[in-house]
Amino acid sequence: MKVFLSVFLLFCCLAPNTAQTTVEGYVYEQNNRGFLSDVTVSIYQLPENYVRGDVNTDADGHFVTKLAPGQYRMVSKRALFYPKTDTITVGTEKTFAKIEMKRKPGYMFDATIAEARTDPAQVVDAVTGTRVEIFNRTTKHPELVLLDHPNAFFQFTFEQGNHYTIMIRKPGFIAKRIEARVNVENCIICVDGVREVNPGVTEVLTANNTMGTLLSNIELDRIKLDKRIAIRNIYYDFDKWDIRPDAAKQLDKVVTLMNDNPGMSVELGSHTDARGRDTYNDTLSQRRAEAAVEYIISQGIMRERITAKGYGETQLTNRCANGATCSEEEHQLNRRTELRITAIANEALEVAQWKSLEDIIRAEEFEAELKKLGEVTEVKIGADGRPVANTTTALPAFQGGTGLGWKPVPAGFTGYAIEFLNSDSKEILDPATNTFDDLSQPVTYQKDKAGKYHYFLGAFKTKELATQFLTEKAVKAYPSAKVVGFKKGRME
Repeated sequence: MKVFLSVFLLFCCLAPNTAQTTVEGYVYEQNNRGFLSDVTVSIYQLPENYVRGDVNTDADGHFVTKLAPGQYRMVSKRALFYPKTDTITVGTEKTFAKIEMKRKPGYMFDATIAEARTDPAQVVDAVTGTRVEIFNRTTKHPELVLLDHPNAFFQFTFEQGNHYTIMIRKPGFIAKRIEARVNVENCIICVDGVREVNPGVTEVLTANNTMGTLLSNIELDRIKLDKRIAIRNIYYDFDKWDIRPDAAKQLDKVVTLMNDNPGMSVELGSHTDARGRDTYNDTLSQRRAEAAVEYIISQGIMRERITAKGYGETQLTNRCANGATCSEEEHQLNRRTELRITAIANEALEVAQWKSLEDIIRAEEFEAELKKLGEVTEVKIGADGRPVANTTTALPAFQGGTGLGWKPVPAGFTGYAIEFLNSDSKEILDPATNTFDDLSQPVTYQKDKAGKYHYFLGAFKTKELATQFLTEKAVKAYPSAKVVGFKKGRME
């Protein structure tokens, strides 16, 4: 009898806590801008603040769970939104919860991918099966990787204070790279390196331009022989063919295009308007094309992949031939630079040959760092009036002299270098018998307390950069090379 009474009392005490009430809710964006999927709602029982678990919203922003009657704190979290805390009271009847979340400052990039039009009225097919990658240049991390993406559209939210690189690739098409800056480098929102959001992008911005949606039509060009690609805003001084700084920025885009499409070889063609003598225009355009090609080669593109061709005034795009009366704007249309695809390596079209966007960007940043620390290339004009690639050293303090007169490691240097040789004698470092010149790096030395000489390549700010140079280049010439750290001019 006592046992039965004890069990009965225990059941009575537990019964109220085991009764469950259905709790159903929706999570939506502030100002009724739509329901939110993938929201994690963490539930805590009050007043003890016990953790009762998490529940996630579905594609319609809906969630459902069961809770015992009582008071609860619900904390809703989703990427790109501020966390939201709500308190609900659960009784014995079904309970409903409506949770409103506020978006952080940022922009939804809503992109559709299609084949490029040859005229505005053309109806083109959507492009599926693409490789879509987004890399955050500010945080140095990939943000989105879609392999063989089955849809012709994708969405991504750009956050404030970040620089993103977007790359879209598909076999048979020219790789498309887009740069997007959000509240960095004097941009509210800059896509593809221009201050306004165009071309191919329509903005719908709210809240003092701190958030909104960018609707983008991304067009991919088929890669095929003789296809022409215009290079805009390549300007030269009158009667000259030197590569001006503003032209170099545009030619850097050609370098990027060719790096992104390693199987593509091109002809760079320079065109003039019809004013002036025909033979003069032929010569001027040829020299301008050669100067542009030499600059591109100086940035690391193999000479075999690009040729120069000056067309003079032989391929005008409008009616402005000799004798015609035309405006300056009409003449400008004929003064243009174009790339023409001359060869396509089939193996480069295979997905298995593609590097990831992260690897591409890290290699570019690595090369840029080397240029800062080592050599800078400029294009100058030779005595015969032809462009000549000329190399100058950016850091004379780190440059080796002639013969055996190499410079010691500068006092105060803090960073990393590659030790590639060491010897009891200074005379081992002879430029006629060593291969460091092939590595395009400054050479320095330091004598340790035991009297041994250590020889170094490069001057790197981070160990990561030094290690990358070691594994990609230095060990090929010097298998026993290693990374060495310096603090205020001395080996650590």
